Amino acid sequence: MSTASRLGPRSTRVGRQLGLGVCLLFAVLLSGCPKPQIHRFTTMPPVACPGDEVTLHWETNGAVRLSATPDVAALGAKDDAGKQTVTVSGPTRFRLEVSRVFGLKKEMTESEVLSPPKDLEYGIVDAEGEGHFTCSAELGGLESSFQLDGAHISPNVRIGQVRNMNVRALVIRKGEVSETVGEGAAAPGFEGQPAQGLWQLRVPLEEGESCEDALESVDGRLIIKLQLSCPR
Repeated sequence: MSTASRLGPRSTRVGRQLGLGVCLLFAVLLSGCPKPQIHRFTTMPPVACPGDEVTLHWETNGAVRLSATPDVAALGAKDDAGKQTVTVSGPTRFRLEVSRVFGLKKEMTESEVLSPPKDLEYGIVDAEGEGHFTCSAELGGLESSFQLDGAHISPNVRIGQVRNMNVRALVIRKGEVSETVGEGAAAPGFEGQPAQGLWQLRVPLEEGESCEDALESVDGRLIIKLQLSCPR
C-alpha cells in the first residue's frame, strides 16, 4: 500500500492546506517588500578620454550589480550605496541594476561616458532678470564667464576648435589667450589647450549702445561651441 493510501484523505487535505498557506505567506512577503529604488546614479565626468578615470556614485535601497559596455574591470555586486573609480577605454555605457526579495523585483538605469571628438555648446543665459552678465559704460561691454571642471570633463580633454555662435563679435579669453572672434567664426588660438578652466566672454558695446540693447542683441545668451579632442 502506498504512503498516500495509508495517510488517508484527511492527511491529504492537511497537506494541501499547508502548501496553500506557504504560498499565501510567500505572496504576502513579496507584496509587503518595498519596490527597488535607484535614488542616484552618476558618472563623473561625463566626458573623458581613453585611459582616464571616472567615478561612479550610486544610492539605492537594495542589492546592486554594476556592469559596463564595453567591459570594465572590478564591477559586479556592490552594496546599496557607494562610489567607485574606474578607468575607461573609450565611450562607455554603465548599467546599474538593483533588486530585492530573492531577485524577483528589479530596477535598472544606465549612465554614459562619452569620449572626444565631440562638439559641445556652452553658454550663459539671462534668466528672468537674474542674469550672469556684467555691463556698464565703464566696462564698455557685456561680460560673463563659465567654469568647466571635473564635473563636466576630464583634465585630459583638449580644445580642437572654439567657434562664436552669436550674431556679433565676441571676445573670448581663457588663461593667457584672448581672441576677438566674428559672428560664426573660429578662434584658432585655443587649439590644444586643456578645456577645463575659466572661460570669459565679452561683447564690446558699439557707440551709443546701451547694456540692455547689447543683451537683447544676443537674445539674452552668449554661446560658444567647443570642439573637444584627446591627446594623441
